[in-house]
Amino acid sequence: MNTQNKKKHISFITALSGLILIVLICLIIYISFEYYDLFSLQKQYAPDLSGTSYQHHCAFITDNYEDAFWDSVYEGARSQGAECGIYVENFGKDLYLTYTTEELMEMAISANVDAIIVEPEGSITSLINEATEKGIAVSTIYKDDMNSSRYSFTGVNNFRMGYEYGELALKYSPSDADSIMVLLDNGESSAEQRLLISGIGRAIQEKDRDIAIETMILDSNSTFDVEEQVRNFMKNSHGITDTIICTDLVQTQSVSQTAIDLNFVGDFTIIGSYESYSVLEALKNGVISANIVVDTQQMGKSAVTSLQEYLTFGHSSDYTSVNTTTIGRQNAIQRLAAMDTLETGGSADET
Repeated sequence: MNTQNKKKHISFITALSGLILIVLICLIIYISFEYYDLFSLQKQYAPDLSGTSYQHHCAFITDNYEDAFWDSVYEGARSQGAECGIYVENFGKDLYLTYTTEELMEMAISANVDAIIVEPEGSITSLINEATEKGIAVSTIYKDDMNSSRYSFTGVNNFRMGYEYGELALKYSPSDADSIMVLLDNGESSAEQRLLISGIGRAIQEKDRDIAIETMILDSNSTFDVEEQVRNFMKNSHGITDTIICTDLVQTQSVSQTAIDLNFVGDFTIIGSYESYSVLEALKNGVISANIVVDTQQMGKSAVTSLQEYLTFGHSSDYTSVNTTTIGRQNAIQRLAAMDTLETGGSADET
């Protein structure tokens, strides 16, 4: 091997060694974060439980804890827990890395919490069963996992909610409307989706209207995909579909914004779900006709009340239903005014 080839060989070995070293450093950093997060979850609540304020520690687990909907649900659970001696932790919120529901369940089980309130996403049936076998009380919220050993479910009656969607669609759609498109979330089970559609159908049947119900399943975990599917649908269905029913917040925001972008405001009757500032603005401006809103605070509080009953008596109601309300243009105007007042720190009388 000549000198030039030796130099090339040494350079290759040096570069390869450097690359391996970088990979090892990255792997060590990743593992360190994993252990740090797990250690934090095991230790960070200990001071709270050592005093007299809290007797139990509950992990609150959801796939999207930063969403405004879940932030409100958690706040209801946290405040109710504070009243009855249960420390409800928004599990995973303050960690360095982002974890799936399955991973957070595993971490909560390892942390040996007393209870878990979880929105079941993915395949977590076996993890729920594992937790209950270890004496951890597990309940589901918003979505259910009936095949698991969870002790209770807190959520919305899908048939009743579908019936309310149907009533609103009939109320705001043109008298000659003959089609409704219902946007569904792929996170909902097929049984929950069927109940929702059955409720819509019952409302239409009772009014003796001949309206076709169509469905489209969207992946609401990907906002971009929802927006693309909604845009394509509204373009292709303009002048054909009369009414669009949105069953979650992401869909509602996407449909209302697309109606504005494509200058389709008034061409579709839009029935939305839940609320945010942008959705309230759309209601105020007539882009959306009406929204069904779940009482998120009640959902969180009811889940913790059920947990308290279970921890105290060893049993609780298998299912707790959460209330829904309908908001229209006037409600939106009032809520926006209240939000603006809170943001400015003033009072409604000052403006």
